[in-house]
Amino acid sequence: MVENNETIKHLVDSRAGKAEWIKAGFDEFQAMEIVIGMENGVDVTSYASTEFDATQMKSIRLALEEGMNISAFAMPEYDYIQMEEIKEAIRSCVDLNSICNPKYSHAVMREIRLAARYNYDLSRFARAGYSGEILRQIRLAKKEDIDITFFVEENYDEYQLNEIRLGIHSCVDVSKYMLHEYTGEQMMQIRLGLESGVDTDQYSMVGFSSGQMKQIRLGLESGIDVTSYADPFIDAVRMKEMRLKLERADGGEEPSLDELQSQEIILGLQSGVDVSLYADARYTFRQMEQIRIRLEKGLDASELLIYS
Repeated sequence: MVENNETIKHLVDSRAGKAEWIKAGFDEFQAMEIVIGMENGVDVTSYASTEFDATQMKSIRLALEEGMNISAFAMPEYDYIQMEEIKEAIRSCVDLNSICNPKYSHAVMREIRLAARYNYDLSRFARAGYSGEILRQIRLAKKEDIDITFFVEENYDEYQLNEIRLGIHSCVDVSKYMLHEYTGEQMMQIRLGLESGVDTDQYSMVGFSSGQMKQIRLGLESGIDVTSYADPFIDAVRMKEMRLKLERADGGEEPSLDELQSQEIILGLQSGVDVSLYADARYTFRQMEQIRIRLEKGLDASELLIYS
């Protein structure tokens, strides 16, 4: 049966059960949300439409049970995650004009909502089409009283913006790594070197991978002469071996990998990720696992590259 207003009204007035709603053209999960809504005393006519899937229906139903005005989001154009963000905006008394746009992803909506907590309006960046991840960097920078608008407009990605923001926060010279050619992970290695006071010019060449940069940085931080392995033609794994050998010769000691840590490195090699980023016994095997999984998904793992 094709739904219409008269059919819906009749089903509501007759307190129809799940089976009857299914006969009217709703699937099992949609019918369940309608029946639960009737049992809980809300006006199900606001969402009893096959245009809404069950997750959207549930979001609207819960809002009605909360006594919320649903007019801003009870539309099929919003998926249920967007609906949940708008509901949070309503609870937080955020200007709904800044957030209610079906073209905005839930991540964009979330950043607008969170920025509103300290009276900062991100909607102009949202209207310009920037992603939620970019908006997050703008919001975090603003919270720290840092302006990264220039870098946003210069089309740095969210990982690069993160490193620029952290560098400005740490008062290092971010011009040392502002090249668009650097990935966020390469920028991170230069930033960490600047923060520790080493000569980053020894590894800031774009031809070095982030893994190679890390090994040179660690060598500089431990006070060894890195010139023997600071070569873009030496891969990061070999660089690490050379660095550790030099450090041992210099009197330093390197903790050894246990079986679980070694297994994580093997899994990383099998999946083709850059294991040099986490092939360090100072990481627990759980940390290694989290880094490996992030890398396998093609995501930025820089926030995890910190020893416990």
